Amino acid sequence: MHLDQLLLVLDLAQTHSFNQTAERHYTTQQNVSYSIKQLENELNIKIFNRSKTGVSFTKEGQYVLECARQMYASWQELQQNLGQNPDKTAPPEKVTLYISSVLLTDSMPAIIKAFGQSCPQIKLFIKEVSNDVILQALLNGSCDVAMWSVNHGYLEKNITPDQAAQLSLNVVMHDKSVAVVSTSSQLAAKELLTISDTSHASKTVFGVFPIDYFGKDVSSYVLYHDNNLAIHQQLTSEGSTICFTSEIMYQKFFPKEQFLALPFEYPTLPYYHMLLRRKDAQHAVYDVLDQIITRELTKH
Repeated sequence: MHLDQLLLVLDLAQTHSFNQTAERHYTTQQNVSYSIKQLENELNIKIFNRSKTGVSFTKEGQYVLECARQMYASWQELQQNLGQNPDKTAPPEKVTLYISSVLLTDSMPAIIKAFGQSCPQIKLFIKEVSNDVILQALLNGSCDVAMWSVNHGYLEKNITPDQAAQLSLNVVMHDKSVAVVSTSSQLAAKELLTISDTSHASKTVFGVFPIDYFGKDVSSYVLYHDNNLAIHQQLTSEGSTICFTSEIMYQKFFPKEQFLALPFEYPTLPYYHMLLRRKDAQHAVYDVLDQIITRELTKH
């Protein structure tokens, strides 16, 4: 039994998919299946039931999963007690960067170029995923550095204090929510959008936004939630749609001659555009990537 097999078992508990787990580990579905099959042969049990809808743990597999969690936790405790990672002094062969922030997408060409110049021997793997996937990837070790945009309170609601203790967090920028309308819209003349304004118009959500703040009655409007900037601009420019996003995203992506950002009455929480990484990812390579991302994001 190897550590990488334990990580695959832990990851499959989250994805229930050999294909998704393979993508997270930058390998093929065949390699994941082969590694799990080797583990099953070694233990002489069947760990997973496979079907068209995904994979599920057998009774024996559930026991293996619990043992994998305990063994991985013991491995992390051993590293912490020794005060170092055995590979800490050597540069990593590759760095995995997971992103959920739309802001980072716009800066990605400059980030890739700068990292390639600073660390030419290091492979950089970048994947755009959801915040939940980022969190699990950081905790199970399949992601080294992550960049996301979340509303205040997300971490407290989604991870335990023990899990939080494994992560290093750096808030790159503070932000807030705004409602973007077309300058030709009747709403553009208002200084503050009311609940009535926002309840009876179609809406779009660009980037990260706490959708539950729109209220419980979803029948009174159409809600489009995606990161396709062109669609948000087109729908909003037609004058019948309100686009909810963050103030920084508005400043960065919406031309001021066409769009206007307004405050609104719905309760809002501040945003954090944040860098995360595992505390055991302590090599200078990770520091370089953090610095490059911070520099590119804070350019205005």
